[in-house]
Amino acid sequence: MNAKETDGCPIGPFANFMKELRNVRLFAIQRIHSERYEMKRLITMLLIFALSVSVLLTACSSSEPAETPAETTADTPSSTTTPSSTTAELTTLETTPVPTTTEAEVVPPGAKYLFDKRVPIALMINNTANARPQSGLGQAKLIYQMMTEARTTRLLMFTDVEEGVLGPVRSARPAYLDLVTQYNALYTYAGNGRVIDASPVNHLIRRVDALGAAGRLFYRMSHRVAPHNLYIKAESIYSFSEKRAPVELSEPLPGLMIRDAFVQPDGGEKAVRIDYQFKKPAESFRYNESEKKYFKYNGDTVLVDEITKKKVGVGNVFLINVPHGTMPNGVHVKIDWVSSGKALYFTGGQKYDVTWSKKSHSAPMVFKLNGETLVLNPGLTWIVVMDGQASKTVAYK
Repeated sequence: MNAKETDGCPIGPFANFMKELRNVRLFAIQRIHSERYEMKRLITMLLIFALSVSVLLTACSSSEPAETPAETTADTPSSTTTPSSTTAELTTLETTPVPTTTEAEVVPPGAKYLFDKRVPIALMINNTANARPQSGLGQAKLIYQMMTEARTTRLLMFTDVEEGVLGPVRSARPAYLDLVTQYNALYTYAGNGRVIDASPVNHLIRRVDALGAAGRLFYRMSHRVAPHNLYIKAESIYSFSEKRAPVELSEPLPGLMIRDAFVQPDGGEKAVRIDYQFKKPAESFRYNESEKKYFKYNGDTVLVDEITKKKVGVGNVFLINVPHGTMPNGVHVKIDWVSSGKALYFTGGQKYDVTWSKKSHSAPMVFKLNGETLVLNPGLTWIVVMDGQASKTVAYK
């Protein structure tokens, strides 16, 4: 017998078996250590990846493009008024806390809410000399004229016209947003949407942005140079918007009311011409008795609709003075619209002292004459929003 035996068992095979068992045990231990190493390595890699992503996101958020540069001009504002005119510097009322709910208004016979068929479009319209005349003014129902930068103004034009060319379109501004939300309007603009993102009414804005999903709907015209030549059609805005939410109204939107026929309020003061100025040239509204409308002038040039070539008739003119501040970016105008104040109202060649109020960011602006809700006369309503400097230039005769 070549192999040694112990208790009748061969030592050689047993030793080989034990050796193999140790090898298996050693392999298992090595495998466990290897898997632990790989697991630690995987966890380390995941931690490094998460840290890298966090750093990258932080860097991206801190390197956002700068705000749109302020528009500049060599013109300087003037405070001159016509010697034969009555000057009327506007004042503001102290802001007081107001409820956020809108009380139902009783619509008088022969009147209706301004927007009763479909959600209006609220278009940011360029108002520099290079952009005039603009398209769509003749079919607008409500226009706010407000300062942007360097005392230039833009128009926030509300219209519910079914079709037609509108423009030129410019970028969004924060001071206009509370006015857009009062009618749940389709805010149509060309870029600078970051000011909407930072707004408390961000979730209420229905966007139609030339630099966003609606970009293909906008187009440039060759008769002007950029940025004064960007246009869009009303039917394109409604077609785009109704895919996201209804645009047809089941009931009228509460807010401004308008009469079917002209009615002259009692207690007015003659005002057939209204002058004011943000910068050169001076602007004015001049009354036409036969049409019972004011016509808008920039200098001595009457404003017409670009498409129809017809003069833009205005049935109701408001001049309101609200405090103007500056947004944290140091560029854009800031206005607190949840407030109340005094205003001048012009209709039928007469001037009236009225008050205005807005109860919340999304509540409609309400005007009152002698304590009663004002019902507008037929035609376009043009609201000029002034700072203290512009209000000092107001004159009427």
